[in-house]
Amino acid sequence: MKNKIALASAFLAASSFSTAEIVINDFLSFEGFVDMSYSHVDGELADANESDNSFAIDQVEISWLFDFDPVTAQIDLQYEDLPGDDTVVEQAFATYHLDNGSAITAGRYASMLGFEAFEPTGLYQYSLAYDLQVPGFDIMLGGAMPVADGVGTVEIIPGYAQGVKYTYEADNTFFGLSLQDEVFDYDGDRLGGDDASSFGIEAAGSINFDNGLTYFLGGAYEDSDEAEGDSYMLNTYVTFETGAWIFAAELNYGESEADAFALGSLVSGNYLAGGSTMGEEEALQALLMANFAYSEKASITGRFSYVDHELDGDGFGGDVELEAFKYTLAHGYAFTDNLFLVNEISYVDGDAESSTLALDEDFESIQYAVELIFSF
Repeated sequence: MKNKIALASAFLAASSFSTAEIVINDFLSFEGFVDMSYSHVDGELADANESDNSFAIDQVEISWLFDFDPVTAQIDLQYEDLPGDDTVVEQAFATYHLDNGSAITAGRYASMLGFEAFEPTGLYQYSLAYDLQVPGFDIMLGGAMPVADGVGTVEIIPGYAQGVKYTYEADNTFFGLSLQDEVFDYDGDRLGGDDASSFGIEAAGSINFDNGLTYFLGGAYEDSDEAEGDSYMLNTYVTFETGAWIFAAELNYGESEADAFALGSLVSGNYLAGGSTMGEEEALQALLMANFAYSEKASITGRFSYVDHELDGDGFGGDVELEAFKYTLAHGYAFTDNLFLVNEISYVDGDAESSTLALDEDFESIQYAVELIFSF
């Protein structure tokens, strides 16, 4: 649902950016993109300053689309420049379409939650709202394990999972319900049963009021034996389109008994004896965004985002809190229907505290990025 909203927005429509299918025959077509970028980040801490440069092919994806009406299927093959990742099957699912607007999907598919799209072709800017990117934030916590090099995405929006999903879509409404093997990427072995199993439930719905205003509400819950605890999150956002403007506001809230939102791993490396969990975690995220398409090929985007993550730790890291504000300004320009350029500058200002490790550090960073996306 979120991809559909983004792709129909003033930002992408006005810039004429497209990912049109290449048709092979009546049953098979494909589409995809190549995403490359250069970025420079300067990070400032209480006791150190560091910078980082990156030039890379960030992501390459090809989607194979099958149509055997009333059954469709999709297989996404992806390469992404992340540690430990190579070419993977990002999605692989089949959908049976009913005549009343309903559909049943089975396989591996993306979460319905979150305003921001998972792919760069559906974003309004280069970076994600809750991706902090502070190089050098590797403070030695009491001489023990450092913080992960460069505070990254502290995410509570689910990603991809295997399961079965029911959706219903009409002109102005959408509803979806998904039963799946996981929600927060615990790598549970199977849906239900014994021995490190897990199961998750995701529900979402939206309504379009015919005046440019769209409201979305959804949530997810997971019971994981492997992670030894329950987790849930709620996601809601509104979008409003008027003329060449689009506005958006999002709020996320989650609680976890099993370090589902990665704060424990982020601040202490999650190196606990016996595989115990980090304790109870609470997370709040929010964003405000405005996009203005000032020509048929170009637009400008401003975004404010906020993260507040608190961990009631059981061991090594103790109680931990991370709070940060991010300010983003981006410009997009479409050279052609298939070649798109994004320029972005983002500023992050935050603070990390730990009760048992005498940590109370302010951090900030500024990031400049140039991104080129070729779609087909």
